[in-house]
Amino acid sequence: MSGLLSRETEETERLVTFSDGVFAIAITLLVLDISVPTVPAGEPASVLPTLVFEQWHELFGYVFSFLVIGSYWVLHRRVFVYIEKSDKRLVWLNLLFLLFVAFVPYATSLFTAYPDRFGVMFYAGTLAATGFLLAGLWGHAARTRLVQEGLPPRAMAIRAARFFVSPTVFVLSIGIAFIDPFVAIFSWLLVLPFTALFESRLVNYLEGETEESTS
Repeated sequence: MSGLLSRETEETERLVTFSDGVFAIAITLLVLDISVPTVPAGEPASVLPTLVFEQWHELFGYVFSFLVIGSYWVLHRRVFVYIEKSDKRLVWLNLLFLLFVAFVPYATSLFTAYPDRFGVMFYAGTLAATGFLLAGLWGHAARTRLVQEGLPPRAMAIRAARFFVSPTVFVLSIGIAFIDPFVAIFSWLLVLPFTALFESRLVNYLEGETEESTS
């Protein structure tokens, strides 16, 4: 029995290690798309700050994608803190999730090159699909009891809801992009504060549940 548990733990650790590598490569690829501006011949070097400012969409895409991939990495690590076993479906769901993580640099490049309606919708759709796949991965693990024994069903449900915050904002921004792509881009800035707010509410709720159960 202990040997079986050891092998299951080893398989899960291999999934996490492989996933960490994909995340690291995806984040690194983001910066490679930022081109260094060239000062036109005959122009003074003092125009360089203006040229850099004109790259705002590239810099915004890099920073924002870095933060989103980083937040998905943190969530992925938190998922596997509770997952003790794996099955074939979990492995394939994880691979599908990583497929979209690795695709984010391309979606970022398309968005920064064409920050119009289609570029915004394509980028938001990619990030939304990535987030929903992570939520699906957790849902499968919780439903098939691949998680730690004794983890309350309510805690699993609340954590699943937490994974839907970011992708839901991105889905809503796709609809906004039909009206105004710039407003859709601005709405993405709500992802991090909304996620942080939900996280704090989640912690307070779970602490309250714990106090009630022990009283």
